[in-house]
Parts: sequence; structure tokens; C-alpha cells
Amino acid sequence: VSMQETAAMAEGPPDQLSFQELRSRLPAEVTDDIIRLITNSSEALTDFAKIQTQQDVDNFNAKYGVNLVLPSEA
Repeated sequence: VSMQETAAMAEGPPDQLSFQELRSRLPAEVTDDIIRLITNSSEALTDFAKIQTQQDVDNFNAKYGVNLVLPSEA
């Protein structure tokens, strides 16, 4: 690992994805208000990324006052 790579890692992750990048990557069930939330809040983005169960969805909705509904699996 070069000094530049080490310095870049120390500075933290690269800039967050933009609204348009997230909109194009996430299913339609994830509404624009939730995408705006996770674009503007690194804490919300982290919480969103950790969602694995319906309880996690419920906790996310309660914490951020949103109504996230994950797509049902076929």
C-alpha cells in the first residue's frame, strides 16, 4: 500500500453516492424520500445498509419517521 493510498484511507470513505446514483441502484419500493434521507445522512445510510430483517425495517421507520417497505422476494 502506497503512502497516497494510506492517506486516502485515513481520510475516510469516498463521497457518498448522489441521489441519482442511489435512485438508479435501488428498487422502486425504496421511495424518493428515503433516498433523500440516506443521501443527506451518513447515519441513516449506515442504518439502511445494515437492514436484514423486518424488525430492522421497523426500527429504521421508527427512528427516521419514514415508511420503508422492502420488496417481497419471489
